Amino acid sequence: MNRTTYHSSADDHTLFSAEAYAAIEEAAERQPALYVPSVLQHAAELLTSLLAIGGRHHEPPAQWSWTGDMATGALDLAACPYERDLESDRTDAQVVSLTRFLHMALVLDSTQTGLTARLGAHRDCVIIDRGPATPRGGQHGDSALLVGIPNDGGWFLAFSDEHIRRVPIIAPASRAGAQEVAEVIRAFAHGELGEVFPTRRPRATAAPVRLTP
Repeated sequence: MNRTTYHSSADDHTLFSAEAYAAIEEAAERQPALYVPSVLQHAAELLTSLLAIGGRHHEPPAQWSWTGDMATGALDLAACPYERDLESDRTDAQVVSLTRFLHMALVLDSTQTGLTARLGAHRDCVIIDRGPATPRGGQHGDSALLVGIPNDGGWFLAFSDEHIRRVPIIAPASRAGAQEVAEVIRAFAHGELGEVFPTRRPRATAAPVRLTP
């Protein structure tokens, strides 16, 4: 496996290995969430550091299998600040500001993305019209997309008429993070990510009971 190291776009002084990044990407594929590049790179940096520590103690990665899936652990650790472990709730003004950043990112690149986006009624989400390749979803399969960020959580993707079914988008709550989220939405709307929403389970029906006299 290629062990070449790469500079992180977030920190020019930090390196992550191609091996670690591939392991993080594989771990992300197994999670019910979408991850932006900066979070994947952060997780790869953590994993690279862990593997380096093991190497200094003459413990190759193959001997660390008993500790569990290290790549998933590093990914989860990198995602925590953006997904659930908030130090304090965001104000409504902060939510509106982040939503505007996302809207601007989608609108300014509309000639390249081919997407039409508008702010929601309360300016706390962005509605994106679906395209020809957008996966079917919503109550009738033709719903527009909705992206938002609540006061007490991270970014999420949903269909506009079905807010309960959400897919987390693990990204920083910042202007730069909104730009990365916009790229994820572009990819999903153009069908590049496939089906990312959990598959619905058919509703169980009770078997008929036969009464015997």
